[in-house]
Amino acid sequence: MGTRKSFTLTDLSDDLGISIQTISKALRGLPGMSEETRSRIIRAAYLRGYLTVKQAREMVSQGITPYPTFRLRFVLVQSRESMNYNRLLTAGLTERFKQFDHLLENDVLDEDLSEEAFEAWIQKRNIRHADGLIIAPRLISSRMEQLLLALPLAKVLINYPKPLSQVDSVVWDIYEAICQSIDHLALNGHRRIMYVGDIRSQRGYVHRWQAFEEIMSELGMPPLWSSCSDLNINYMKYTPTAIVVGIDEDCEIVYRELERLGLCIPEDCSFVGLLNEQPLTLPTISRPLLLIKETGYHAADRILWRIAHPNLSFAHTRITGGFHIGDSVAKLI
Repeated sequence: MGTRKSFTLTDLSDDLGISIQTISKALRGLPGMSEETRSRIIRAAYLRGYLTVKQAREMVSQGITPYPTFRLRFVLVQSRESMNYNRLLTAGLTERFKQFDHLLENDVLDEDLSEEAFEAWIQKRNIRHADGLIIAPRLISSRMEQLLLALPLAKVLINYPKPLSQVDSVVWDIYEAICQSIDHLALNGHRRIMYVGDIRSQRGYVHRWQAFEEIMSELGMPPLWSSCSDLNINYMKYTPTAIVVGIDEDCEIVYRELERLGLCIPEDCSFVGLLNEQPLTLPTISRPLLLIKETGYHAADRILWRIAHPNLSFAHTRITGGFHIGDSVAKLI
């Protein structure tokens, strides 16, 4: 990481609109430009990976540029509700930023604040003076997300963006994960599959249900649904041969409820869960692999790219993993 393998002086010159000769002189500490231009060149070279941390520190030792130019401060805003997967997300962000010696701070936004209270919250945490902002999913309200998106900072949204959102986004692809789950069950002969979970309160939950409806329709199967609270009623109503649980924290709840109904998994009912990680309290669950840590890693790269390219178009990246075959799906004869 942070090597010269893929980025060249020509690339820097094209991006910055500065001649190769000037860039070369800046990186060698030679005169012939303003310190503002030199700082801009060195910062861009560092963020693009042309200049490594070691090389930057060597430049400091030679008095070429002040080291604080290179250490950036990023803020991750999240809710307590999302802490279980944000631990993985934070790990990916921290690991990547650490390679560049950048700082990552975590802030919790758990209230639907008035604009005045939001501004006070922002000021108290000095967020306006951060180099970049990373917005985790499942904030208390979409209004809080919109206020964060309006801040004049480099930003990356860890979510599916709303239409018309002018922001880069990186997200583990739960849409594809649902499709993988149904595909696995269909290949094992299941035709009556029921989705269990919230399908309305958050964008990610809506996307899960949309994916379920789409792939079930393509396979010519009815899209059965139940909330967690009505599972016992809807199981008896639809008698599905398999259940897909769309939300991590619901998986064990649903699994135990099926056991209370006297069902053996997978003999009586197969089970697939969108789990962030395999729980120690459950048998090995068949599940799509949600690359949450890897999403953090890619989000760190994206916000560094955005700082270096503030005026280029936005991009939306979905990180897709494979499917783990556990012990919770039976093959129907």
